[in-house]
Amino acid sequence: MSQIDDNPIKRLQDQFKMEDLATSPVTEAVVKIAEKLPLPDVLKKGADFLAGHLSKQAEERRNLLLQTVAEETVKYGAELDRLKKSVAEHAERTKPEVMAELLMDATRKAQNTRAKDRVQRIGLILFNTIVEPKAADADEVEEMMRVATEVSDREIYFLKELVKIQGKLLESRDHIPRYDAHSAWINGFWGDRVVPEVDSVFQKLESYGLVTRIAPPNNQNIMADIQNRYALLPKGVRFVNLIKSRASS
Repeated sequence: MSQIDDNPIKRLQDQFKMEDLATSPVTEAVVKIAEKLPLPDVLKKGADFLAGHLSKQAEERRNLLLQTVAEETVKYGAELDRLKKSVAEHAERTKPEVMAELLMDATRKAQNTRAKDRVQRIGLILFNTIVEPKAADADEVEEMMRVATEVSDREIYFLKELVKIQGKLLESRDHIPRYDAHSAWINGFWGDRVVPEVDSVFQKLESYGLVTRIAPPNNQNIMADIQNRYALLPKGVRFVNLIKSRASS
């Protein structure tokens, strides 16, 4: 018998199999339209195929979400007993209805997300929220899961690099002084070169409140072609920590 056969993750997986949660609103719309309109057989068959495909894809994403949480639990290995205690203590602090809402929100996001790596990130956020020694902040968790569905692996690679070079500057404060952030910036793999991709990536990360652009030095020549620089924000560190696999930490 598997280590996780008797835990809530397995029971949730069994429950999801019985419930009609895999049906997408798009699928329902397609099926209803196909039933009412006098469509050619080839289109009706296409609609049937689409309905089945979308339902299957939603189920795959849902299972991947729960499997990620389950695997993280197992990978925790030697600290599994402590983890179980942490989860039990957490359950006392977080209302069941809050956890239910977070799980359903995670499931909806997973079902509507094409990229499997993003589904796994949602699962990691859910898992890391469960094992934290504090009650879950539902609004924060939902926001972090939303960001996880929007950013790519490449963009997260850039964000992690910024955490590596500026993260320590946030350990004892809630913001990084402009001069410190500006000085640390060139320690990233991008250096001080003007790279259009860097600006594009960090502009997107800024739109989610993970980083903020640093105003250029007052003595900077306005005609100079320079790379924009960015400072890490606490939300950026928090996001990276929530999508981190405990097996690799």
